[in-house]
Amino acid sequence: MDPRFDLPLYTRAEVALHLGLPPTTLGDWLRSGALESHSGGRGEPTITFAGLVETHMLRHLRQAGLSLQAIGEAAVALRSRAGRHYPLAWSGLAHDGRDLLIEIAAEGRDQGWERIRDSQGGLPGVLRRGSAAITWSDDGYATTLRLVIYHDIDVIADPHRSHGHPLVDGSEVRVEEIIDRVRTGTSYRDLAAKYNLEDFEVEALVRPHIRPPTFRRPKHPQPEPLL
Repeated sequence: MDPRFDLPLYTRAEVALHLGLPPTTLGDWLRSGALESHSGGRGEPTITFAGLVETHMLRHLRQAGLSLQAIGEAAVALRSRAGRHYPLAWSGLAHDGRDLLIEIAAEGRDQGWERIRDSQGGLPGVLRRGSAAITWSDDGYATTLRLVIYHDIDVIADPHRSHGHPLVDGSEVRVEEIIDRVRTGTSYRDLAAKYNLEDFEVEALVRPHIRPPTFRRPKHPQPEPLL
């Protein structure tokens, strides 16, 4: 069993959270067949690591201006023509955008394809930017994914470590543990000392998950009207 492909590691909610996607967008891609998922009950893991990587790549296409429907149609066509599962988690495609996906784009009527063709680097550029967050194994498939919703600190998903839960790169520090401790009242400074992090790195881990407190500007008393 290869944990990248054969083991569902993430729930839909976790994939949406890890990639900063609206849950409705993820649901649309699953219903359209753009993404593959395993069967499971509500709230159970149904998406593999390879599925997480493909969702990451589809997210880049969406950010480049392609509609949800066009993304769904392209992903289904790509899987059929590539003759393999998880083609967007395969370096042969992600590193060479001049092949099947460009052919599919040329057939597409969605105006988003035009915007992508006119963007910096065109479609190959979009794929290269998306694949920059991925490390590849010798078999050509993704082996780790850097989660781009985190800034000022590198967080990766690795299906061979910690059951695929996001980790601070180069360590065994689980993001989930940091979040749980912040929610129970542990200070950023204490967490930084415990996990050998900087205060700003702890804040960077927390930022996508917990809104910072908001402070309202105090209201100044209105002057009484002159009689």
